[in-house]
Amino acid sequence: MADPDFEPERRTIIAITNAPNASITTLTDHGYINNATVCVYVPDTYGMKFDYIETKISVTGLNTFDCDLDTQEMDPFVIPVLVSFTPAQVMPVTQTIENIAR
Repeated sequence: MADPDFEPERRTIIAITNAPNASITTLTDHGYINNATVCVYVPDTYGMKFDYIETKISVTGLNTFDCDLDTQEMDPFVIPVLVSFTPAQVMPVTQTIENIAR
């Protein structure tokens, strides 16, 4: 059963590694949990591009996690120098709900 009060924690991405299982760094603590599914959006102005790609994550830190996106052959992630741009973002698409008998 979905939680009607669920508000996805959208976070700005500040780094993505070029690796078989990319590591993503967010500007602030992401608050995500292991095995959550997130949606990654990275406009092409960042070098690499993802159009709302869903991926499972493994949390590695307060503002980092690894995912199953293979970025080895992509251009490096670089934050654009333009003042007006759409930020790279990540947002959870699944949530965990405690199942408590009452």
